Amino acid sequence: MDIMRPNWRVGYAYVPNQRMDKLHSPAKALRVGTIFPELDITMEEYERGLFDGK
Repeated sequence: MDIMRPNWRVGYAYVPNQRMDKLHSPAKALRVGTIFPELDITMEEYERGLFDGK
């Protein structure tokens, strides 16, 4: 163990599998900023809690 760089573990990440079956066309993906329709929401919808992750 190097005293200058201890081998500390500060946390673990858990990322569940997500199914995103549908895709936008390349042209629409460039226009809206994502290829996944599930992520294509407005900031207002997100802030109001209308996004349920599905």
